[in-house]
Amino acid sequence: MSTLYTSVVEEGKIPNTYMTGDVSYKKQTSNIHPENTVIKEVSFEPGSRCNWHINPTLQLFIATDGIGYFQEKGNAIRLLHKDEVVTILPGVEHWYGATPFSRFSHISIITEIDKGTGVWLQSVTDDEYYSFGR
Repeated sequence: MSTLYTSVVEEGKIPNTYMTGDVSYKKQTSNIHPENTVIKEVSFEPGSRCNWHINPTLQLFIATDGIGYFQEKGNAIRLLHKDEVVTILPGVEHWYGATPFSRFSHISIITEIDKGTGVWLQSVTDDEYYSFGR
């Protein structure tokens, strides 16, 4: 007996309400992963980044292309390269995006989506964004 595999793909640009710059996504819904999990690919053009935000649940992401930034509130910006994995714990304020000179893509895995969506906060300022290495 074989298992029927179904998949639905949704893709588009993420509104600048939550982002600075050009950011796109592709979200795939299928019966392969748990129903209570969202998996999506997110791509940032150079200089693009998301706002500070807090997730109510665990988020994992896997860098797939380019060089990116990741920062948790109170810590220094971390450089991310292809194949690096980041675990973001619930309730931790953070942001991520591309560096000024490289695109950046990652796969995001968000668990327990029935507990709610993230809380979007203020934009990452240019001063914060360009503070890498200072």
